[in-house]
Amino acid sequence: MAKIEEARSLSQQSQQVTLSPKIPSPIVTTALPVSAPMAEPHAPSPAVVASTSASVPVAPISFVPRRRETLPFEDSIVSAEYPDVDSPTPPKWYSDIKREQLQSLRVPAAVEEHLNKIQSGMNRCKEKALKHVIPNAADFQMINEGIHRAFFLDLTAMTIRKKFLLHNNRGLPAIFRFDVVDYPWYLKEDAAELYIKWWSKDTDPSLFRGIRLGRAKNSRIGRDSTVDSLDPKYAGRRHGNFFGNGHLRNGQWWPTQLCAVRDGAHSATVAGICGKSGVGAYSCLMSGGSYPNIDKGGEVWYYGTESDDPSHPTDSTQHLIENSKSHQPVRLLRAAKMTTQGANDYRPAEGMRYDGLYEVAGYEIKNLAKQVHLFHLVRLPDQGPIRNSGPEVRPTPEELAAYEKAKIEKKFLA
Repeated sequence: MAKIEEARSLSQQSQQVTLSPKIPSPIVTTALPVSAPMAEPHAPSPAVVASTSASVPVAPISFVPRRRETLPFEDSIVSAEYPDVDSPTPPKWYSDIKREQLQSLRVPAAVEEHLNKIQSGMNRCKEKALKHVIPNAADFQMINEGIHRAFFLDLTAMTIRKKFLLHNNRGLPAIFRFDVVDYPWYLKEDAAELYIKWWSKDTDPSLFRGIRLGRAKNSRIGRDSTVDSLDPKYAGRRHGNFFGNGHLRNGQWWPTQLCAVRDGAHSATVAGICGKSGVGAYSCLMSGGSYPNIDKGGEVWYYGTESDDPSHPTDSTQHLIENSKSHQPVRLLRAAKMTTQGANDYRPAEGMRYDGLYEVAGYEIKNLAKQVHLFHLVRLPDQGPIRNSGPEVRPTPEELAAYEKAKIEKKFLA
């Protein structure tokens, strides 16, 4: 519960980008052009200014449903495909459900309550916008709370269809794409994330869906396993061997690195840099390590890995060197347990968070004998702010509550 209170206190902080620290003169540097300036927080619209005064709700732990052991046939995940959120179209499974199939469906009251927060809030905002009235903080907060709870509702694919939640004009796309309301940017991000999850027919509310938890009996070693692993039968797994955002949203959060691997944000269960030789790095994770990174939000100084060969860097380090030459941006994730020089306001309260795309602007070799490289990463412009404070903070209180409940129930060992 302490972490939930920390999330509440984070909402009182303002997002700032501080000046870069001085870095010692490099031993070796790349001759690269100056990269684009770091991203500045977007100037908020009047509607967004109104919404930022709302306090972050703290959800009770009791609302989180138990982990699903099995799914009904009609709720089986279709595939790991994802929609084009710029031009959303309802998935086939959704369009194939007939009205007569929904007539006798009864939505549980607890589910109905939070889904209605989304739809009622949207209706109120739209009514005001049509009258040229700016929606207030309470209107946005109602939708915000409804969306955050919706990730953990024990609902079905039929319920999603009955409530029109993937309809372009009445459902989630009306928030992030189609509606007349200028919704806050973070509402658009979270609505799009939920849309992508449900579009894939993923209705499992568990943080650890698709994960074989470490306390499961391991027949090979004859005792309980102490390591979580990916479930090879899970149809919703996505792979992280791509450049750019792909299906990921700014601020998307996971309780463990394995969960981030499951959703294709990263590719390695332990390593901090993921990529392909000759191509470059796709993603890097700021976590614990022997060398403390420097984190200034829009700018990061990130250490590669030590090499046993003084004449050649490790493959992981080489991946980032390739990015510095190609200018292909890398996805950056921050972990709660990351080690950095000095205080850090950007780390998530728990787990790990996706904070957008960074360009590898240059590097220097800090230890030639061990081929330790220090990379300068600069956040690309035209991305939403890092979600470390305010009403947009991730993890949300609901995510922290679900994580806390999982730890209390000792459902995993991470």
